Amino acid sequence: MVADDKINIAYLIDTISCDTAGTQKQLLETIRRLDKDRFEPCLICLWQSDWMAQNELPCLCIVLDYHGFMKWSFPGIVRYLAKVVEERQLHIVQTFFEDSIFVAFFAKIVARVPFVLLSSRRDMGLGQENQPWYHLFFALALPWVNRYFAGIIANSEQVRFYVAKREKTDIKKIIVIRNGVVIPERPSVSPALFGNNGCETVWIGFVASLTSVKRHDLLIKAVAELRHKKISHKFRVVLLGEGPERDKLASLVAELDLKHHIHFVGAVKNVVPYLYHLDIGVICSDREGLSNAILEYMACGLPVVATSVGGNIELVDEKNGICCPPGDHYALATALQRLVEDGQMRMAMGAESLKKSCKTFSWDKAMAELEGYYRSFVENSI
Repeated sequence: MVADDKINIAYLIDTISCDTAGTQKQLLETIRRLDKDRFEPCLICLWQSDWMAQNELPCLCIVLDYHGFMKWSFPGIVRYLAKVVEERQLHIVQTFFEDSIFVAFFAKIVARVPFVLLSSRRDMGLGQENQPWYHLFFALALPWVNRYFAGIIANSEQVRFYVAKREKTDIKKIIVIRNGVVIPERPSVSPALFGNNGCETVWIGFVASLTSVKRHDLLIKAVAELRHKKISHKFRVVLLGEGPERDKLASLVAELDLKHHIHFVGAVKNVVPYLYHLDIGVICSDREGLSNAILEYMACGLPVVATSVGGNIELVDEKNGICCPPGDHYALATALQRLVEDGQMRMAMGAESLKKSCKTFSWDKAMAELEGYYRSFVENSI
């Protein structure tokens, strides 16, 4: 490759349905932060979304109009992607999620020019939920398909180990590049919710879509335990997010008579004003890759209570929070009680969260590692 040439890279993902979901948010920010003097990015989506139609994307976007692996149109989609690779002289195609992995794999087979295939893994349950039946075949085929990929990027060590075991892939082929996070400015005005309850209240927040894997029910049950303990400090819980479990969770809150303790705020585009007025951040999921919510808590100087799953244990330790077993609302209640009742502990752990965020999860660090990774493949393979 000539030194002055740009590296042409395409990011292949199913769709961009919003700019707040973990993978999509990280991808859009990665594209924005790429060194445009050295890289020429484009976004390739399997299908169009309403959000994409209404919002400006950070680079050229090509939509393949994919309708499924088992559709008659699938070979045409593969040829279309191969044509895009050829016409745009792509050096690298990086995939996200399983359908994209297989579309890119077949495109590599039929394309008339060589290109580097990379793949991302950002969860501990790729392809396990709300997927078509043929994803069972995908799981069986991944160990073989992965041979055609030059590398796999995981966002945590736990995801790296999980992928190596589940997909029977050499762990040396999988590199860890952690998510980046921005340290946001503290807003001058707090949301009205906080102003109505006085500064003596300890605020606990949970930022996540209201889906079953996030286990909001555990936090609700933990709050019921705390109320029964009759702890001396006043506390409230804020749930930031929307999703299919909303009605079920609201019913549980009503059943446990917690409507004065738990506030459903709904989807919030900018969570920073809320985070800076919380005292404790919570993640009690059954499964995580590397939680963007925890990173955002840390960037706002919050102590974190998290279940010890996936990359959570790489983010939260005894210095900046408390990890507890998944599925155990009693343990969650005990951890929350410690922090609610000890303001000095909250401050010390929050300060450590911010320090750790700046040192380990800066965007500058993430982009330097990612761009170096790209260059190593192009310089050696193209």
